[in-house]
Amino acid sequence: MTDLPFLLAGPIVRRVDPNHAAFWVATSSATNVTAKVWSGPQTSTGPLAVSSGDSVVATGTAASRKFGAQLHVTVVVADASTVMAPGQLFSYDLTFDGAGNQGLRDLGLLRDEKAADRTASKVHADAPLHLALGYALDRLPSFATCPASLADLILAQGSCRKTNGDGPDAMAFLDDVISDHLDDPLERPHQLFLTGDQIYADEVATALLPALNALSQDLLGYTEQLPLGANATEVTMTQLPATRRQRTVRDLARFSTTAGQNHVMGYGEYAAMYLSVWSPRVWRTLATLDEVFVANANIDANHLTNWEACFDNSTTKWKADRKKDFDAETKALETFRAAVPRVARVLANTSTYMILDDHEVTDDWYLSKSWRTRVLTAPLGRALIRNALGAYAVFQAWGNDPAAFTHTSGAPAPDNEKLLTAVSGMVDNGASLSNAVRDQLDDLLGLTQPVVDAKVTFHFGAVGPMHQVRVLDTRTRRRYVGERESPAKLVGDSLDSQLPKGPLSDGRELLVVVSAAPVLFPRALDTFVQPVAAGIFDFATHVTGVEKIDPCSQGKPISGREEFDLESWHGDEAHHEAFLRRAGTYKRTIILSGDVHFSSSMQLDFWNKGDDTVDARIVQFTSSALRNPPDSRKQAVLRALRFGQQLLQGAPFERLGWDDKAPIQVPSGQAIRPGRRARMSRTPSLNRADGWPAGTTIPADKAPDWRWRLRVLRDDRRRTDMDVIPQAVPPALPPFNAADPVATYAVIAGKHAEVALSATMPLRLMVFVPNVSLVRFEAVGNDYEARHVIISQDSPDATTGSAFTEHRAALDLNPSLPAPQLQTV
Repeated sequence: MTDLPFLLAGPIVRRVDPNHAAFWVATSSATNVTAKVWSGPQTSTGPLAVSSGDSVVATGTAASRKFGAQLHVTVVVADASTVMAPGQLFSYDLTFDGAGNQGLRDLGLLRDEKAADRTASKVHADAPLHLALGYALDRLPSFATCPASLADLILAQGSCRKTNGDGPDAMAFLDDVISDHLDDPLERPHQLFLTGDQIYADEVATALLPALNALSQDLLGYTEQLPLGANATEVTMTQLPATRRQRTVRDLARFSTTAGQNHVMGYGEYAAMYLSVWSPRVWRTLATLDEVFVANANIDANHLTNWEACFDNSTTKWKADRKKDFDAETKALETFRAAVPRVARVLANTSTYMILDDHEVTDDWYLSKSWRTRVLTAPLGRALIRNALGAYAVFQAWGNDPAAFTHTSGAPAPDNEKLLTAVSGMVDNGASLSNAVRDQLDDLLGLTQPVVDAKVTFHFGAVGPMHQVRVLDTRTRRRYVGERESPAKLVGDSLDSQLPKGPLSDGRELLVVVSAAPVLFPRALDTFVQPVAAGIFDFATHVTGVEKIDPCSQGKPISGREEFDLESWHGDEAHHEAFLRRAGTYKRTIILSGDVHFSSSMQLDFWNKGDDTVDARIVQFTSSALRNPPDSRKQAVLRALRFGQQLLQGAPFERLGWDDKAPIQVPSGQAIRPGRRARMSRTPSLNRADGWPAGTTIPADKAPDWRWRLRVLRDDRRRTDMDVIPQAVPPALPPFNAADPVATYAVIAGKHAEVALSATMPLRLMVFVPNVSLVRFEAVGNDYEARHVIISQDSPDATTGSAFTEHRAALDLNPSLPAPQLQTV
């Protein structure tokens, strides 16, 4: 077992309330962590001491919990003696008695690291150099509290951060935002929401997996085992090597992922993955081509992918065939690794909240009832989900709401705290997971059959002076109705607990809902682009038909919803409408979402005739992906689609809904499509407002119970009012030559091809390059205008970003705006 550096990852600023500030850290040995907080920028003179001599405004101490022989995690909460003022800057320091009561300065974290420091700190020579957490020598890291005015609030969001994705790591762009406004608490992000896929457990770079596996064994202090068939198999590079795990997770875990050749499997590997995406201190030498592409004797025993059989049983041919892809992927991984110090600094200087989506476990996790049943009845499948959720609890969920993971004196431990204790129990017996701990974990996490909700709760709320936050868990509370392949109800039966009925009654002015999956979706993408360009947006895994079963395949064929990855909110329309109606009980709602690998903004106006609701405006800002854009060939297609961006925006989309069957009266002799007729007969009934035959009416005493209008927002600023946007002016088209139309069309086609092959991307409507976004607010009379500022890369090869795209929406529904009406043709 290799000794690891004392501080593995962190500090990460987690939940910040007016009376508390929580900090997450991972260390290689047990320790008590003490946190102290001061007002304003501060310079450290030693452990818990600052040059100003200012008094401490908050303090707290917590003992670490053991999650491996060299993995100890602490969430320390500093309690404020008086309320931490809104819209102010606060600095903090941590000390660790397990490291001789050293503070951040003593551990070298308040200076830019030099290569000569490596030997003493036990950080590998190949790890990236960390940066001063306070942005200047000996300056302490800091955070800004949410301001008293909504007009000063800045939220940051991002999702889908893949180690081996193309392009820069857009999360590092926030490092520049903080650096540029270091001392201005009203210009720094006040809350950062990571809305899913913080890790990609199923899509790991080949060169990274051996390093993760080695780190895993060092963290745990033993070699983990997994149930592969009748045997307990060690999680090593010999038994479960890189490039060969696809067949294992498909055949034995019964997963549906088509990119799982390097799927992390052990709890220790999941933990190592989290540490690697957040911290430069745990990185080590990446695997080489010759170390990875070697023969293996365990192919049949462990259901490994037999790559040699695809290349005339020649490892040499296999290696030669994959060299180009391996080199390109490793280069992309090195770009990610270089940005990790900047990401670590962002997390150390911003209050951060996180919720999982599917890739923290595996692609398509709980996609359908049949998926869930199939995987949870497979011992390996259940073990992998158990490992993934155990790591999620420690690395993400705990810091979102520390109180939910802590019992008060004399009270029984809540289920969330029991989960942490059970995860600790996973490692206490070494390689052998006791039946008692396994059963407790399965009970807490809802891994039993039939489908039940997890006992632990991962959804949570947070507040600012003028806004209320509700972060949804759209994965572990799912319910399925009807056939085994029917769409999931994303929050199942938990809507009341996840989003209580509005309106806000405590003086706050805005509801912020975080949903990993977008609640609203562009209609044109839903009906046209999604099925046609599914591969571009990760909405499909196979558009060319059933795959051939051979040694080179990704596993057994998949079908139904697994083939098209359909798990959106509107997959179950009644569930979707129930959520919209609940959100409609709040006057102003912002939804933050990710998942779809492009950024966009949408606005839904909602009218409800019920007395207990108000007419509402719901604005959704989607930011995706931090690092998982389409590849170069698909980008060419998207560049060609710039001419269709206005088309994709489309006309506003309107719906009329009734709690009972629709009372719409179609004149005798007029025909409507069967699908529309079927919708009228449903209970509740949701119907299009447009396209009805002439003479169609709604009885005056049976007005719709609710109505909504949806539109896609576009950046309509003049080019001269924007930043220097990395988008060439579209080439001028020739005048039409009626005498030789073919020649004219040929020139026009050439101009279109010129744009498609250019290095620029369309950025006004939907942004498909790596991006992170800021949500800001501007007072306009008695209303506010929300601004979605999307930061994308400066140029195709840049690792820095600029705010090229901005979408705006008023938060109040204009009372003079008419509600949707039935429209006849």
